[in-house]
Amino acid sequence: MDELEQILYRVRRLPAELEPFREMLLANLVMIGEIPAPTFGEKRRIAFLQQRFTECGLQNCSTDELGNGVAILPGSEGERAILVTAHADTPFPAGVDHTFMVSHGVVRGPGVADDSLGLAVLATLPTLLEGLGITLASDLILMGATRSLEQGNQEGLRFFLANSKRPLYAGISLEGASLGRLHFRSVASLGSVISCHVDRRYSQLSAVDVINQVVNRLHALVLPSQSHTALVLGSISGGSSYKVPARNAQLKFQLRSDSDQVLVDLVEQVDAILDDMGQQSGVSAHMEVIARTRSGGLDSNHPLVVRTRRVMSALDIQPWDTIYSPVISGYVEQEVPAVCIGLTNADNVNYPDESVEIDPILTGVAQLIGILLTIDGGCRAEH
Repeated sequence: MDELEQILYRVRRLPAELEPFREMLLANLVMIGEIPAPTFGEKRRIAFLQQRFTECGLQNCSTDELGNGVAILPGSEGERAILVTAHADTPFPAGVDHTFMVSHGVVRGPGVADDSLGLAVLATLPTLLEGLGITLASDLILMGATRSLEQGNQEGLRFFLANSKRPLYAGISLEGASLGRLHFRSVASLGSVISCHVDRRYSQLSAVDVINQVVNRLHALVLPSQSHTALVLGSISGGSSYKVPARNAQLKFQLRSDSDQVLVDLVEQVDAILDDMGQQSGVSAHMEVIARTRSGGLDSNHPLVVRTRRVMSALDIQPWDTIYSPVISGYVEQEVPAVCIGLTNADNVNYPDESVEIDPILTGVAQLIGILLTIDGGCRAEH
């Protein structure tokens, strides 16, 4: 039996071996999840994570300039460093009721899947490895990442990767949902807000009409099919009453493509459209970039991807067809091989009644530990 087969043999037994730690993991999930953590407001949640890291005796527990919570679980050799990260922020304001409920095989609460569960697994991982008698040769860098969602644009992770003084052998990003998620590439994307203002001294045109003109022009853009380029119109808002023309209106949209250059060219065309809008008397229009990612990542035959699939197969986890995630973009920028995985099944994601299934969580954690074991055994290759 070769090394990989030995690892997979152990992986198949891990869900049962993890059963004694179920309540601890759920307790961490509830405690973390009930701490509000909107993007740019993650400080209290990171402090809780750091407390857990300290209790586990991890080394170099600290926060960096962007508030990321970082700690190191030393390996037996320490020649390599593997980064495991989960984002600390959720898409819910602090004013939302963050009470979590555990019943009928689910945990329910805002942000439980995105990404309180990922952070809870991160906080519990050192205890799990110790309880299972697993000591990695590699150092394990654990990080709760700040400023990840929407306008955060993965700033916390990007900052850490760009400023890490230590070369990273591989990275794993954890998402609560869904089991079967296996992302290892990112597309070039641009998330933006177009804002339109109409000066009433010079025009009675409605800003909604102007936004409608913009939408029509966006639909007329030629999107190269060979690079899987797409336009997503997200939301439109504006005006104050049905009785008067709107002075202000906004359009949120995203452009995505397999090609960074195609995206650059399209952005130039969007800028030209907005310049045309501004030629109308009393009208101004401008674009603000919310989030941007680069295309790239691993090929499907990269050893990290191949072995991750083997681990998933050993646990009867069916990988998704989708292989793209914006979180991979930060790793692409620093040429770090990485995958993003999900931990359980979820429902109503990004709604206040968001929920995760409890029973599959241990399988999701077994998946993580299995991937760590395969990386620790050496599966990095040039990419």
